[in-house]
Amino acid sequence: MLGNRLGTWLRWLRATATFVFIAALCLAVAVLVIALIPGSPVTQELPAAALTGLDRVGGVTAGVAVAPSGWIPFTIHDPSLAQRLLYLLTVLPGLVLVAEIARRMANLLRGAQASDPFTADTARALVAVGKLTAFAGLGAWILSQIAQGVLSGTMLTSPVTFRPHQTPLGWLAVGLIFAAFGQILDRGVTMRAELDTVI
Repeated sequence: MLGNRLGTWLRWLRATATFVFIAALCLAVAVLVIALIPGSPVTQELPAAALTGLDRVGGVTAGVAVAPSGWIPFTIHDPSLAQRLLYLLTVLPGLVLVAEIARRMANLLRGAQASDPFTADTARALVAVGKLTAFAGLGAWILSQIAQGVLSGTMLTSPVTFRPHQTPLGWLAVGLIFAAFGQILDRGVTMRAELDTVI
């Protein structure tokens, strides 16, 4: 009964990971194709501190103003190829990384479904996915922030110091969770081996 329930969960998790892999890959290809089409609009948030005239924004009640530390989205209606490629760099690395993580998880779950899921190989694969998520996620975030900074510079009339307004905490947290599960599983495998030698 427990084995059947575990098998069902593994099947659902594998199907979900496969779906995420395919969806992320399709989105990545779509974003790449759109970026290469001339005239495709580019959207980028700009720091409110670098903008003027925000004290005269209409449509709000008295006493309401734009937060000077906030960010406001703008669209370039006829962006250059360089601007479209910079926008691509803000999105594509994250999508490719999500697809790769989902692919690895689907393969890991396929192996766990085909045989004993509680093995040292499964534990090592989970730790590897955790490291990939944390380090590659941090790299994707850094690349995205650099691209956003350069893109913002092409949209503003005066230079401004670009400050990251997002955080890589999500990548790091998920990577840590994967790695922690891998370490716990590895410890369980070791304990089971020790018990087998005693028995």
